Amino acid sequence: MYRAARWILSSLVTLVVLYVYFFIPLTGTRTLWDHTRRILGTQEAHELGVDLRTAGDRVATKIRREVIPAVVSGFDGGVGATADSGAALRPR
Repeated sequence: MYRAARWILSSLVTLVVLYVYFFIPLTGTRTLWDHTRRILGTQEAHELGVDLRTAGDRVATKIRREVIPAVVSGFDGGVGATADSGAALRPR
């Protein structure tokens, strides 16, 4: 019962927020959606998108070159020691 009531309340709040975002003008004649579109349409936003794409491509390339081969070869960077690790160093 509590879970259903919480879901209904969350859904109603989400619908109200979406309604305000798309349909209620906050500053005269523009809604938040209009402001978002105008901001994302600027040259600075376009440059940011290009820079983010470049950085993402560099990260993906580094992962493909370094991380994936290390994982495939079984190298764990010293993490995940086995049960018999250090057995040779223990005095008998």
